[in-house]
Amino acid sequence: MAGLRDVARAYPEVRFYAISRDTPAESRELARKIALDGRGPVTFSLLSDAKSQVVDRYGLRDPAYAHEKIDGVPRPSVFVLDQRGRIRWQKIESDYRERPSNEEVAAALDAFE
Repeated sequence: MAGLRDVARAYPEVRFYAISRDTPAESRELARKIALDGRGPVTFSLLSDAKSQVVDRYGLRDPAYAHEKIDGVPRPSVFVLDQRGRIRWQKIESDYRERPSNEEVAAALDAFE
């Protein structure tokens, strides 16, 4: 998410959202910690999906966490939607250490131009 804020700054006309199971308070704390790196604040909305409803709607629940306290954690994912809410590009990783790159997200956004 820290790197995605660079893409968000490069595309001010695009609305970015991050969705996680974190509570709003946890998301604010994470955003505060990210901003401490000196590269600026997180400028997009951090949304809470505490019950993993969005995660499940898109089939993103990571099976590695099934039956654990953090069951419902999603796979790292990025979706690019058009103005009608249709998915135009997506990247879903299977390893929590992997994230879609800023270059991949930027290329997906550039495809709209």
